[in-house]
Amino acid sequence: MRLSQTTDFFDPYAVCRSAGLRSGASVVDMHCGHHGVCTLPAAELVGSDGRVFAIDIRRSALDSIRARAQVAGFGHVEPIWGNAQRHGGIPLPSGEADVVLLVNGLSLLDDRLEVVKEAIRLLKSGGRIVVVDWKPTGTIRHGPHIKRRITDAEARSICLVTGLRYEGDVHVGPYHYAFVCHKT
Repeated sequence: MRLSQTTDFFDPYAVCRSAGLRSGASVVDMHCGHHGVCTLPAAELVGSDGRVFAIDIRRSALDSIRARAQVAGFGHVEPIWGNAQRHGGIPLPSGEADVVLLVNGLSLLDDRLEVVKEAIRLLKSGGRIVVVDWKPTGTIRHGPHIKRRITDAEARSICLVTGLRYEGDVHVGPYHYAFVCHKT
């Protein structure tokens, strides 16, 4: 059953498919937010044999995800409080995830390099990170203020400087850019 999780901004299923999610995979959704825009589609795609760790620093977001996952029947979604701007700030072991979803996080956080390093710590060797963020154009009615946004080239540079390998761009809509990298 496909959940009704699409948004006017991007298709979360396209984001999850770009990571190559499969049954039984382990996924970390950093900065899952109150709605779990990518958390719940990821849970659907990995199935009950997989695990989805929904990470946020706001307890209210985690409570919301817990309730949404319960309503959807996704017992394999685990909301976890974590601070991605600190090494080891997400209380999961290194190499836990096949995929890390970093959706709209770089434009919201100050220490972007540390966020990517924490994502890499969580990835298994060969694991993928999908970065989705707001394009630095348009209005400020939606998303973070334009001054907080970074270009796709800047986001890729942050990933590449940490040793990730760029796989390619993913078209996700007019307001966001997305790309996939993998850990060697």
